[in-house]
Amino acid sequence: MDSLTTAERKNDLRKNLRARRVSAVYNPELAEGLNQYLAELCLLTSAKRIACYLPAGNEPDTELFIDWALDNDIEVLLPVAKKDGSLDWVIFDGETAEGIFGFAEATGALAVDQNGQRIGKGKGFYDRALLKFEPKPKIVAVVFDEELLESIPVEPHDHPVDAVVTPSAMTTFTDLLK
Repeated sequence: MDSLTTAERKNDLRKNLRARRVSAVYNPELAEGLNQYLAELCLLTSAKRIACYLPAGNEPDTELFIDWALDNDIEVLLPVAKKDGSLDWVIFDGETAEGIFGFAEATGALAVDQNGQRIGKGKGFYDRALLKFEPKPKIVAVVFDEELLESIPVEPHDHPVDAVVTPSAMTTFTDLLK
């Protein structure tokens, strides 16, 4: 019997995923794949407004997609961390500034499983920030191919995503047109 709690298993998984990202080598072709699938999602859903993130470190690179969205008159919202531990959303105008964590604001999923459960960095920033939107938006996680896992430990407060995009595929878990 596994003596670790779900929270402990999630923390161990986070450490492993972070270590893999630290050793990853940037490949611009991965950004092209992400852009293709994210743009397809926008076209499929007739999106006029999206929330995204700017990548930090070895996070999946969304900058090409953000440029595409802006070029196609889609309003882009980016998260901005506040000192109280919450996130706000700002309309991206092409300018960035250093955030309270010392980099242009970014964070997101570390992995997603085959049921749409995501594991983030463990602070719940995105879960709480996305609750601010009415109506509830469709949530699309962006991860590397190897971060689409068979399963992720889940706690009652965890919310699944509607879709996941990797550089080589798009997987939907709900009807994105509803």
